[in-house]
Amino acid sequence: MLRRGNQPGKLAKQLIRRVGDADIALAGAETRPKVLKTLEDAEVQEIRAATRADARSLEEEIAELRTEIDARAERRERQSELMRHKIEQGRLWRSVGIQERIPQLHLGKGPRTVVLLVLAALDFYVFASAYAALDDTPQFSVGWWLGGLLGIAVFFAGFALSHAIKGSIFARAQRQFLSAADNGRLVIDQDIRPQLVDSKSSPLALWLTALIFLVLMIAGVLVRVEGSASDVSLPLILFQGLIPLVAVVVELYLHDPTERDDPMPNWRDRRLERHLAKAERRLRVVAAQVEARVAQVEKLYRVEEAILDVEQKDMGLRHTTDLVLNGGHIPTVSSNGRVAEVDRDQLEKTIKMARSSRS
Repeated sequence: MLRRGNQPGKLAKQLIRRVGDADIALAGAETRPKVLKTLEDAEVQEIRAATRADARSLEEEIAELRTEIDARAERRERQSELMRHKIEQGRLWRSVGIQERIPQLHLGKGPRTVVLLVLAALDFYVFASAYAALDDTPQFSVGWWLGGLLGIAVFFAGFALSHAIKGSIFARAQRQFLSAADNGRLVIDQDIRPQLVDSKSSPLALWLTALIFLVLMIAGVLVRVEGSASDVSLPLILFQGLIPLVAVVVELYLHDPTERDDPMPNWRDRRLERHLAKAERRLRVVAAQVEARVAQVEKLYRVEEAILDVEQKDMGLRHTTDLVLNGGHIPTVSSNGRVAEVDRDQLEKTIKMARSSRS
């Protein structure tokens, strides 16, 4: 086979010297090009087989990534179907301007998440320090972590309380909005008005959530007071204890009950998409490299084929069909001053095969 660095024509000369007997010229001139083509096909198959394992692994990786991406997309679609009515109601209420009737601060999801994480971390640290001071344990001990988890619980209680308060405000704004529309003080598109549904808030859930939050916050302050040293000022303790209440107020202004949009791809979905694009790009690179190597090998074999054709013509080798068309006379070919007598039976078989192929 052809290898990099081989001199052009080397393979063609090897075929003439080592394949058959050029002096006898029993085989036609078309035989050696067939051998050359067989060698070319074998080398091309060898190149493709060498990269088949890598390509197969990349194809399997791409199939797995696509399956996972499709499964996550179907899961988001099911979630969207479950809350389709709430999403549509949020869009309708925003379209008629309900957001201007409730206390609202316009802040993006990214900054809002950062603010909430900072407040949650403050709650964690304040309650962890208070519990550690009361139990007289060092930082990062079991008692310290237990107090921190209690602070996170207070934060989530305040989070739920702020949503309950905002829901009550939102429901009242909806009732006022619809009442103004029904009395003619407000004009609403007649196609949208029948679709608007006012929310219902539960006073019991609101007061119960508020009670749980206040009890937890007061307990945290008392724990801080009991466990603090004598030189720690009481206003500082009260200031730290009011941090959960600050979180409630912040979330009360940041939360928008109308923001119920379709579930969007998250960081994991974007990560899977990046991995899929990377795997597809690697597969294209592998395929391009294989085709480039195959094209190079085919180009080299075309050169060998041309050189082989010239060499055989210079030696007087002719195609078997040409011999048959000349009346079946197959001349002898001189070999180093000797005349080689050709086996007549074998020649007759060759002529018959050539005639049948021509017909």
